[in-house]
Amino acid sequence: MQSLYDELSIEIFKYITTPMSLILTSRKWYAISQDPHARAEWLIYKYGKSHALFYAIRLDSFITLDVVQALLARNVVISRYFIQRLLMYFGNHDQRLIELKVEYNLNQVNDRTREKKLCAPWASNLSLPIFTKLVNEAFNILKDPQLAIKGNDMELFHFLSAGPLVINYAPQKLFQNINYIEDLILNKKFIPFPPRPKLAYEDTIEEYPPKDGYENNRQLNVIARAIIIHPDLVNMWKSIGYYEICSDVNDLVIQGALLILFPSTPPNNWECPDVNTIVTRLKKFTDLGFKLTNSVINDIFRLFEHRLNEIGELLINSFQQIRNEPRSVIVSSCIINLNNPERNRNILKFLNGGN
Repeated sequence: MQSLYDELSIEIFKYITTPMSLILTSRKWYAISQDPHARAEWLIYKYGKSHALFYAIRLDSFITLDVVQALLARNVVISRYFIQRLLMYFGNHDQRLIELKVEYNLNQVNDRTREKKLCAPWASNLSLPIFTKLVNEAFNILKDPQLAIKGNDMELFHFLSAGPLVINYAPQKLFQNINYIEDLILNKKFIPFPPRPKLAYEDTIEEYPPKDGYENNRQLNVIARAIIIHPDLVNMWKSIGYYEICSDVNDLVIQGALLILFPSTPPNNWECPDVNTIVTRLKKFTDLGFKLTNSVINDIFRLFEHRLNEIGELLINSFQQIRNEPRSVIVSSCIINLNNPERNRNILKFLNGGN
């Protein structure tokens, strides 16, 4: 019965959004929270097998050698790119040196920038035994004696997917490199790090490499652009356990697909697509798991704010078909989700029928 009680407790624990609220209720729940299997289950349920190790390290005090072992036993994804980033960040910095640099640049940095510079980067506080365990496991799992741990698979993917080329010329180059891309995903387990949570006070300028470990928007745009060119990449990623690919780049893919249909500077031979063309284009991605959410619809209206008189009705009619909802429902949800109606006056005017 005790064994059954422990199993049920772990099962309950993994569904808790903030475990601390449960841990403080009793010693039994505190004991469960210290169990490496409970922690592993919680990480996998909350973040998926593709990002579990990233968040285990990010939570710092949450990770132990036993937790790492429990995660690996549950076949979490460990990629070459993960090890490359781990090597980039691992090891403590000289905090006094950082403080002095900040002190002698007082006129050039504000309080928030100073605070960010003093924060420890992702994985910098990782213990040596855990670091060694992860690196050794990567060599064992990836079975590559020449593991290019000094490379950068995000940059490699950028070039293989023809990132430096304009979108019209990129597909041909991407398909020339498709075998290398398949090897990178299927054998090297290339998976981008999770996107940074959207925060109202977030800086618009992103540093690289980012100290918090999250993937910058610029790098995620590389992934989204490649998916728009070759949607079957999504199935490749899902085949290695990266099921979060759609949620990680959802907004970028949907917006990017529409930007191709409605370029900011249309060429001379450009023809405005009809509703059927738009729906067909977007359904190619929604069928893969991407979603036309209220949030992304609002972002699309902001993206095309100055062209709503020209294409606004086309977009609304297309969204109605994809979501199978009446116009009034879509309009209402958009108005409710406008964070700053004053700044989005043109959008509000369009949604209200021009009044």
